[in-house]
Amino acid sequence: MMWRKHSMAVILVALALLGLWQCAPPGQFDLVIRNGKILAGDGNPWFVADVGIRGDRIEKIGRIPSGQGKQEIDASGLFVVPGFIDIHTHADRRIDDIPTADNYLLQGVTTVVGGNCGGHDFPLAELFARLEKSGIAINFCSLIGHNTIRRQVMGLKMADPAPEEMKKMKELLDQEFRAGGIGFSTGLAYMPGTYAKTEELIELASVAAKYDGLYASHIRNQGTRITEAIEEAIRIGEANGIRVQISHIKLANDRVWGELERITRPVEEARKRGVEVFLDQYPYTATSSGFGSSIPSWALEGGHDAFVKRLEDPDTYRKIREGVIRRRLVSSKGINKLKTIYIARYRANPEYEGKNLEEILRMRGQKPTVENAADLIIEIQKNGGAQGVFFQMDEADVEALMRLDYNMIASDGGIIRFGDGVPHPRSYGTFPRVISRYVREKGVLTLPDAIRKMTSLPAQMLRLNRRGLIAEGYYADVVIFDFANIRDTATYSKPHQYPEGIRYVIVNGKIAAKDGKPTGVLAGRVLYGAGKK
Repeated sequence: MMWRKHSMAVILVALALLGLWQCAPPGQFDLVIRNGKILAGDGNPWFVADVGIRGDRIEKIGRIPSGQGKQEIDASGLFVVPGFIDIHTHADRRIDDIPTADNYLLQGVTTVVGGNCGGHDFPLAELFARLEKSGIAINFCSLIGHNTIRRQVMGLKMADPAPEEMKKMKELLDQEFRAGGIGFSTGLAYMPGTYAKTEELIELASVAAKYDGLYASHIRNQGTRITEAIEEAIRIGEANGIRVQISHIKLANDRVWGELERITRPVEEARKRGVEVFLDQYPYTATSSGFGSSIPSWALEGGHDAFVKRLEDPDTYRKIREGVIRRRLVSSKGINKLKTIYIARYRANPEYEGKNLEEILRMRGQKPTVENAADLIIEIQKNGGAQGVFFQMDEADVEALMRLDYNMIASDGGIIRFGDGVPHPRSYGTFPRVISRYVREKGVLTLPDAIRKMTSLPAQMLRLNRRGLIAEGYYADVVIFDFANIRDTATYSKPHQYPEGIRYVIVNGKIAAKDGKPTGVLAGRVLYGAGKK
């Protein structure tokens, strides 16, 4: 018996020396995050634990013995949360041009949704193929834009679709869902979506229902008629039994500031009926869009050349100018609108970038009147258009909307080349801003609820499989940050500034950013909808 025990001991030692047997093999995990304050993303309070990652998944949450990670991060005193999911972006416009997506990655965003406001990169199959080939730093999925589909079939015609046109639009939608689109989006303040009636959108959204897609809408009106616009979006979703997402919610006309029931009443009545209705919001008081949204939609029918031709008729020009003044330049509270509208990007004259309308008019030797401002807006559109920043919201409304349980955080931004133009700061700072300003400084949200609005809630809305939580078996999209020091640094005058306080960003198990700098790893993936086979 003694011989057997001695022999077995010798055998075990020999096997251990040969590396053929280990009771707790070192390097069991590719990455271990130690001693972090885990906020799982479900709204519950934080707890301290280790996180073990193998490959692209979280394999263990709990106590992990030392030496079991090929790489280890000491997260003592830091928060460990799911990667932020930006449910409303226009990243599809440049993601294949700037696949590193630094301005999103460095604010902790690990997944972006493109194809919003009715526009997407068509056809999706080709975009997805390019991204699969080149690689991307963050995960990407896309909605299918109504404006894009309608333009393919009907151009910029202000008319109802003929039966054959409707059939063709539905075929293209089906094609894009089978390519992997996750939902159907509309931009009903933009061309040519503004020409579509509710019945057209209900019929087109029936294609989304076949593929468990959602309906996301930049609604027709965000001011005095916002209730009717929300009710239209709900009707489209409810008629097809699909989820509804109201994009970048706001009260964007000072005549209705403070009247939140215009938003909450239709949404909450629909939710009581069992309709899944959600909102998303960016944490700023300024919007950003093209100057074309300032022009009456009828004036833009037929495209740019038709618009320029209309300007030649004095009576038509006068009507367009009156429409611009009504849309953009009047205030019920006496606000000087010329000081609240800035040029973000204008290829025809970059000297205007970063300046407001009053500054530009004075620079040109003109009086800062609403008539001259309207002429300037028309001129800008005539010269190819520009991207603008428009201060339209009240801070108290921003805070009140942020508290709603069914509201998510989103940037409504895009992928930006550093130093290019004077864009809205939301493309650099949305998610750190919520944590620093609205959690730490103002207490509008608790940290667990803010993280829920950035992670598990959008994952739930999008039906993203095994994302949005710190949980075993979930994909390892993780952000590690210093709560005391996280902050956005991008401003309206100096937007090209990355945030501070984010120590690590992990995408699909790979460290993609460390201490405010990308690692160069392209670990992101295209996330496909249910129609992709």
